[in-house]
Amino acid sequence: MEKLALKLLELIALNLGLKTQSLPVPDLALGVGRHKDALGLTILAQDDVGGLEVKLKSEGQWTWVNPTPNSYIINVGDIIEVWSNDTYESVEHRVKVNSEKERFSIQYFLSPAHYTMVKPLEEIVNMMHLGEIFRSLN
Repeated sequence: MEKLALKLLELIALNLGLKTQSLPVPDLALGVGRHKDALGLTILAQDDVGGLEVKLKSEGQWTWVNPTPNSYIINVGDIIEVWSNDTYESVEHRVKVNSEKERFSIQYFLSPAHYTMVKPLEEIVNMMHLGEIFRSLN
């Protein structure tokens, strides 16, 4: 799939009249560049090779997530952050490539329907007495 994606990127560059080197290729040492999940939850099963890193908010440092056999990694996404009125935080993460060994992982993404209004849950806002930290999103 990656080969197909890179080929498509090359064709887009050519169609735009650019040299193929003009298009940015995100950090070649990264399998997936730094990001936060825009959805609700991600459930991740990864092999023993690993590669997942999370950014610690307190230190601003990237930390390796050790692969644990027969376990899942749960990432809270932006939607849960909004619904919980910032009680849960969407964590920035990335995936490093292991140049010596292939990595396999399986992800399951949970999100509400595209037409769902996403805003802090009223019960949470009332409980926290802070007001809404986030505005509504759709």
